[in-house]
Amino acid sequence: MLGREVRIDKSDKIVCIGPGALRLAVYLGLETRLVGIEKTENDPSALSPYRTFLGKEKISKLPIIGTGGPGKMPDLEALLVAKPDFIIASFVDKNQLELISSKTNIPLVAVSYGASYGGPVKKNLEDIKNSLLLLGNITRTHERAKALVSFIQTQEEALHNLKLPSKKLYVGGIGYKGVQGLTSTEANYPPFELLGLKNSLFEGTTTQGHQFIEFEALMQNNPEIIFLDMFGKSKVQQDYRYQKALYDTLSAYKTGNVKDVLGFNFYSTNVENLLVIAWQIAAYLGEPVDINQKAHAIFNAFYQEKNGSALLESLPYGFSRP
Repeated sequence: MLGREVRIDKSDKIVCIGPGALRLAVYLGLETRLVGIEKTENDPSALSPYRTFLGKEKISKLPIIGTGGPGKMPDLEALLVAKPDFIIASFVDKNQLELISSKTNIPLVAVSYGASYGGPVKKNLEDIKNSLLLLGNITRTHERAKALVSFIQTQEEALHNLKLPSKKLYVGGIGYKGVQGLTSTEANYPPFELLGLKNSLFEGTTTQGHQFIEFEALMQNNPEIIFLDMFGKSKVQQDYRYQKALYDTLSAYKTGNVKDVLGFNFYSTNVENLLVIAWQIAAYLGEPVDINQKAHAIFNAFYQEKNGSALLESLPYGFSRP
């Protein structure tokens, strides 16, 4: 994905470095080939479903090959001990990749999430789909990769073709270097973009990416519906208790149109959550869709039949068996 040429003879043993690399491997069912893991991936957090899918038992048995994080170098000695056939990397600088490769003599393949958090969703999803196909070809899981890419494309088309009413919408509680409150938002919120909708605070502007806004701007815009990222919900609720009168001046709070949605971003984009959120928003806007069934179908596509449903039900997302 960075225009490098890499020769790979085997793909039976892998490690993943950088935000999102391990997620893509798990989507393709490559978790049985892991021979090492980053320390930051060591927490099977509900914020990233693929970690819960891997589970504490499996994660705890894998040797640590570095701290993890954007642009962080792995432990080269640990990589040499793990002896992977190749390394999957994302959000790692090209010079760092070449350094790792030259020092370890282990083939290294870069995958891409596009601009990921804060970038245009169409470009992001195209790069994610291309990354899945690339990994599918390398690891002999191309049928799985093609099926997942086809599913993502079908979801994109279905969401794009929905006819939703025009409303003033806002999303708050977006995580950014930790949990944030109502005034933490996303100018081009990916679930809105999938539906052809806009964050009303940035309508007609060229603002991109994550933004912290003034509460006065939110009062002036006064959106009809406010969506809360579930990972920031507790912070928003805490702030509400201290500033109830101020929050209650907002139309959405007056009318009870403050709606919870899943969080999509944690160590890069959870694509399954991104699609579920878009359907949640569509349902809130009147689309007659069984969101519970949709969520199960999406998770079963990303984690394969039955595994996906079991994973979804184990997460604190509020979805039961359809």
